Amino acid sequence: MVSGRRGGMRVRVSGMLALTIATLACAGHGRSGAAAVECRPVEGPFTATAPWDSLAGTWQLTLVAGSGPMAGHREEGALWLQAQDTALRRVDRPGPTTVTVPVIGTTDIALEQVGAVRMGDVRSADPLQPGVAMWVSQTPDGSVSAVMRIGQEAIRSNLLRFDGGYTALFLRQVSVNAIRGGWASGVTTETASGYFCAERVAS
Repeated sequence: MVSGRRGGMRVRVSGMLALTIATLACAGHGRSGAAAVECRPVEGPFTATAPWDSLAGTWQLTLVAGSGPMAGHREEGALWLQAQDTALRRVDRPGPTTVTVPVIGTTDIALEQVGAVRMGDVRSADPLQPGVAMWVSQTPDGSVSAVMRIGQEAIRSNLLRFDGGYTALFLRQVSVNAIRGGWASGVTTETASGYFCAERVAS
């Protein structure tokens, strides 16, 4: 009787393990224990319902590859954002468009898992050359666009490059708890792209 109960327990434990493995496999790549975020492409004009400073905090970032060598793959990681130093927010550049960098940060996401290019340290905390930086552009007619660059080698306090290596997140929807849009990456020319979602992590 004892032997039979132990045998049954082994069967039940094995079944639970198989179910756990299957669940993790369906969730795709990402941090162990992280809940899968429902991430879908978004369309339409850029919308922002939150001040840029309110984006400081911890986020779960999800990248989904739609094209490139890792098309169909999904990767999750942490994204930490903070307000940029006031003296470093304004970007000096010619032309009537105003460009600011209100938010910078770091990330631990494995860019290679979606075919994106890693341009140096994505964990750099240097405010002049951080691992992540958000660039906000506003034209004289009031239209706004925003892009988040990843990789300190592609980020300078006074330069936004598109003629070298880059991984860029193009923001379409911005709120206090969610950021969504598309992304592209490559060296000189685009080699991978897709869409992304960022969900705020409760503190």
